Amino acid sequence: MKISCLVVDDEQLARRLLCDYIAKIPTLTLVGSCANALEAQVVLQSQQVDLMFLDIQMPELTGIAFLQSLTHKPVTIFTTAYTEYAIKGFELAVLDYLVKPISFERFFQAATRAIGHISNIPGGHKYDGLSDQPISAGPAAAEDFIFVKSDFRIYKLHFSDIDYIEAYGEYILIFAGKDKIMTLVPLGKMEAQLPARLFIRVHRSYIVNFSKIETIQGNTIYLKGKEIPVSKSYREVFMNLVNRNQLF
Repeated sequence: MKISCLVVDDEQLARRLLCDYIAKIPTLTLVGSCANALEAQVVLQSQQVDLMFLDIQMPELTGIAFLQSLTHKPVTIFTTAYTEYAIKGFELAVLDYLVKPISFERFFQAATRAIGHISNIPGGHKYDGLSDQPISAGPAAAEDFIFVKSDFRIYKLHFSDIDYIEAYGEYILIFAGKDKIMTLVPLGKMEAQLPARLFIRVHRSYIVNFSKIETIQGNTIYLKGKEIPVSKSYREVFMNLVNRNQLF
């Protein structure tokens, strides 16, 4: 499956960099590169766009205002030089938040997550600019549980019961209270099935239930007797969420 991508950024060098990155990933295909939101609107109305890389600070209409104006939104990844908009990105349910200068490694992480997310949407695509059909947000948004295959059984897990998830080679380990369930699925694909209001990726190998965190010290989360590292690439967004929920 090819995933159609749109780049929206008023900086030419930034657009060129993202277009080059997209060209390196076979699953992605570029359908448009726009200098502002008005150009992007024309593309969205004329052809299918699955994934949009959207700058925030742009003349005439910001990326945030543009995204808010869309009735049918493609899967969106914010690209910006300003970290203070991370919380707004979560409120708008963007898939990821890339801070400039964007390395290919960080871009690849976000793209992999997007590919997993879009691949799990019924019909294969999130958005069709020519259609008035409602968007399907996938099973994670519709229910408060997920079914997981393990040891020839299918387990029903409520999101509120999951403490954290750890990558284990090609498998993942889901820790839910006293239960530990291993299943053959990439961590990125699992992440795409989890509600963003509850879960946050803090490391290439860990996803945590934000409400289950007990203590944070430096770059370490303490949760259910487990020490979970917070990596540099995920720390900024994670700490923004922590600061947002601080009492003082």
